[in-house]
Parts: sequence; C-alpha cells; structure tokens
Amino acid sequence: MTSNQDKYSNTAIVLHWLMAILLITLFGLGWYMVDLPKGSDERSWFFGLHKSIGLTMALLALVRVVWRFTHAPPELPETVAGFKRKLAGLTHWLLYLAMIIQPLSGYISSSFSGYKTKIWGVPLPHWGWKSPELNELFTDIHVASSVALLCLVIVHLSGVAAHIYEGDKQILRRMMPGKNGNC
Repeated sequence: MTSNQDKYSNTAIVLHWLMAILLITLFGLGWYMVDLPKGSDERSWFFGLHKSIGLTMALLALVRVVWRFTHAPPELPETVAGFKRKLAGLTHWLLYLAMIIQPLSGYISSSFSGYKTKIWGVPLPHWGWKSPELNELFTDIHVASSVALLCLVIVHLSGVAAHIYEGDKQILRRMMPGKNGNC
C-alpha cells in the first residue's frame, strides 16, 4: 500500500490522540489504584474504571489496526534514512501489538480473579473462575506489557523529538489536527 498524502487522515488523527489520552489516563490510574487498600470501595471503583477504559482502548486499537491496513499512512520524507524508516515502522507495529496485548491480558487476569468484569457498567460474560495462579500469571503479563508499552511510547516520542531537533517539524504536523497541522 502506498500513499502520496502529506498528512494522516482525520480518522487516524482522532484515533491517535484519543488513544494517547486514554493511555496516559490508564497509566495514571494503574499506578494510583494498586496502592489503594484491598477490598475498599475506592479501589473497586478505580479498578472498574481502569478496566472500562482499558477494554475501550483494546477496541480502539483493533479499529486502528484495521484502519491502518486499509488506509496507507503518508510517506516519510525522503530525508529520513532507511534505518529510521524501518525503526519507525517496527515501533508502530509493536505499539499496535502492545495496545492489544496490554488490555487483553488485563481482561484475562480479571476473569481469573473471582470478580465479574464490566465495561462501563455493562457486565461481560463471566467465563473465568477464581484461580490465583492464572490471575497472577496474566497480571504479570499485564504489568510486563505495560512496561514494554511505556518503553515503546518513549521510543516513539524520542523519534518525534529527534525529527523536531533536526528541523523537520513536518513529521509532527502530519499527525496534528487542522488543515495545516496547526491546532
């Protein structure tokens, strides 16, 4: 799939920034809620919110992957070296993968916690059972994938910062809302 456009589509831009906001929110909630007292109403509420946002993120990640397969992104400028092109492509696909593994592992972990999972108050089918071992396994995967996701986000942001440092602000403008990438 090739593209000669200068900018990402409006759909891609909205998905990107919406998911960035949700990702920041999820990290903040995740770090905050784990230190709350077990069994407290506050902890349950924050876990429920985290699960709802996380499952929403998983659905948006699937939409985003489908969108990406059916809509070519704008070409990188010719000035971008070959290894940087490959690194950018690899980073993007790993981000997509992590944005699916992360919430999926959380959902599976939750299914073995003994608690029913809801998304925005709507109960999901309860197919799991209480299994501390499986809950811990998928919690470990969830935590490890969160670290991987955070590292990938840092690599992604470092790439953007490097382009800006090198004087190529067009890379950032391609993903900014507005006609010319100006908010």
